[in-house]
Amino acid sequence: MLLIKKDAPHIDLVKQLVSDCLNSKAFMLERVLSGVSTYVYRVHFDGNIFYLRILPEHNLSFGVEVHVHSLLREKEVQVPEVIYFEHHNEAIGMSVMLVKEIHGSSVEACSSMNEYEGILFEAGKQIAILNKVKVDGFGPIKRGKEEYGIALRGEKNSLHDYIYEYLDEDLFLLSENVFNKNVTSRIKSTLNTGTAQMLSHQSYLSHGDFDDSHIFFHNGKFTGIIDFGEIEGNSPLYDLGHYKMHDGRRYAGYHSLVKGYNEVKALTYDDQIEIDLWALWIGVRRLGIVLNRTWGSYHEHLIKMVNIQLDILSKKL
Repeated sequence: MLLIKKDAPHIDLVKQLVSDCLNSKAFMLERVLSGVSTYVYRVHFDGNIFYLRILPEHNLSFGVEVHVHSLLREKEVQVPEVIYFEHHNEAIGMSVMLVKEIHGSSVEACSSMNEYEGILFEAGKQIAILNKVKVDGFGPIKRGKEEYGIALRGEKNSLHDYIYEYLDEDLFLLSENVFNKNVTSRIKSTLNTGTAQMLSHQSYLSHGDFDDSHIFFHNGKFTGIIDFGEIEGNSPLYDLGHYKMHDGRRYAGYHSLVKGYNEVKALTYDDQIEIDLWALWIGVRRLGIVLNRTWGSYHEHLIKMVNIQLDILSKKL
């Protein structure tokens, strides 16, 4: 499908949309510029905070994401409540979704290590429940209007195709700019050896971008998981691999997260190897994506973690 992004709508149209949703003009509205895949606005109304999200791509809809929020809330996973949704708002010409805020801040702002570990433990239990939702197919969840209300569907029939779609290209770029060819050869050999293990599951729902920035807390307590703009059908261990690759940018929370995960689904030794394989693969894919962006601490973190995961796996495989 050809994706055509539209420019952000005029602020007057956004204000009118919010007014129609809330049946009131007594609100304050501000743009949240941290939104990457969507246009995001913070709405202050009657002592509450809501977030309006607008999907830029032509012919795509928030319908499937709304469906995921509903499914997860039924399973008592703490995710934002959807207040309003349209496949296609006529005035704006895009799909819109209004959600209640998850109270608090991302766990990145936590100042106590004990509190942090407790929050990650609860998040581990929640992500384990999320990772039990079955998906038909692999890769990014299809978001066409016709997908709403039916089984969640990934864009690919094969997880193998998903794993190898960009791998050779990424490794070539990294061999030219980041790692020597011996390292990229070891990465490819390690992933080739571990592929069968990575393919050993049917497809389940993945958050797709699971790290501390999407885990929220308030007054020392876990309050929820946000931002389902990158949902995928994947191995149920993908999210743990993603978290492990991004762990330690401030605190180290992976072990607390896994303790919580184990409360819902016990992880085996083979599962731990697969998590390491996903962490390695995700590190390579992310480096391939961000390589030409302004160099910074994220690049350095990914390089460090790829080397760590490669050494870990060399002892396990």
